[in-house]
This record gives sequence, C-alpha cells and structure tokens, in this order.
Amino acid sequence: MSNYYKNPEVLTVFGYEVYFTRFADSIIKDHFQDALSDLEKVLEEFQITETQLISAGGGLSSITQNLRDKLYEHNWEKINIESEHKVREKVLTSESHEIDHYKEFGKGNIGLEIEWNNKDPFFDRDLENFRKLHQLGELTLGIIITRGESLQQELIEVYKRFLNDIYPYSIEQLSEKLSLSQKASARISNMVSFDREESVAAIARLLCSSKYGTSTTHMQKLTTRMDRGVGDPCPCVLIGIGKERISA
Repeated sequence: MSNYYKNPEVLTVFGYEVYFTRFADSIIKDHFQDALSDLEKVLEEFQITETQLISAGGGLSSITQNLRDKLYEHNWEKINIESEHKVREKVLTSESHEIDHYKEFGKGNIGLEIEWNNKDPFFDRDLENFRKLHQLGELTLGIIITRGESLQQELIEVYKRFLNDIYPYSIEQLSEKLSLSQKASARISNMVSFDREESVAAIARLLCSSKYGTSTTHMQKLTTRMDRGVGDPCPCVLIGIGKERISA
C-alpha cells in the first residue's frame, strides 16, 4: 500500500498530478485556505513553452525562476531557521535549515521547494529538512513541486518536434541551438547521417536522457521516497507539473 494518495477535491488546477501524505489534504483544505488560494493562483498562471524545455538547464532555469517569481508575489519567501540542542546551557549541536519558499499563517507555517531538474538526492535533502522542522514545530506541512510523470514521458516528443522543425540539420546547427558536451556532439555526429525518422528518434532519445534522465528530479523519484517513509512524519503535498501545462 502506498504512503501517498490523491484527493481530487483538493487543489484541482488543470494539468497537475497532485498527491498527499499524512492527511495533508485535510490539513491544507481545513486550516490553510489562504495557502490553498495562493497555490491555485500560482499554478493557474504557470505555463511552460517547448523552447524553454529544450533550452532550460537545472535548478535555476527560466522555468524555475518563473515559478519562484510567482510565489514571491504571494510572499512565499526564502528563510533560514537556526536550531540548537542544549544541555545545561551547553550547545551540543546546531543546525541551519534553509527553505526556498516559506510562509507563516495563523494556524502554522508551510515550506515549499521547487525541484525542476536537479539530481534526485535533492529530494532527500528537502524531505529531511521538512521532517526536522516539523519536529521542531516550525513547519506544519511541506510542499514539493517537480515534473509530473505525463510531462516526463512527453519530453522525448518535444525533442522530436524540435528536430523535425529544423530538419535537415548538421551538428554545427544543433550546437548553436543546444548546449552539447563534446561526448554528446561526437555521438550525434554519427546519427545525423541516418534516415530522417531514425535520426530524429535517436538524437531525441540522447538529448532527452542527457538533460532529463531518470536520475533527475521528477514525480516517480519523489513517490518512491514517500513509500520508503522519507520525511515522515511531516505531512506533504506533492505537485507534478503535467504535459498539459506546455503552451505553444
């Protein structure tokens, strides 16, 4: 049995895959209506273009910055919370807990992290941070926004459309439009001479896996951690950006 679940009555914005853990759906719906309203407005306004998907980099891409700016407009600010463990006034341990988006409400505090395209161990960092702050009473629930599974599967089709649009292409032309490593350039050079369909499919697979591979942050990697109990007992809202948020 999974440790995460859906509730289609909470956070119903079109084009997102939303999961909850540990009654986070009831908590945000019953006690954090202002937070729910903020999220719905931010997610409603958010779109991704295919150009961004092709050119976007890691955690500080234009996609991430777009989401961050929208959250900042609603006062979800970065915070650094310091904690100490004392015995008889002697500090035994001290820690610093940084959250990119944090907001205080009348009935508690909520933290939010965006993991667009980092290495997947960043999920462990975020969830462990949520767990510690929850135990300290500084966090009522945590939220993570990442790529949804439908978007993850659509990415190779995005690359195919891009390649078909500029066909016939050369390695020099692709290098001008994409950031290619020397190794990737060498591999692609051998594929350019294939027939059109075979060339497009092979290069799309290579480009997609090199940028958005299985070891990067997306919903499947996050839900796997939920099933392992990472972050417990902090209630969490998991938001996957779906392929429906891609605009022309």
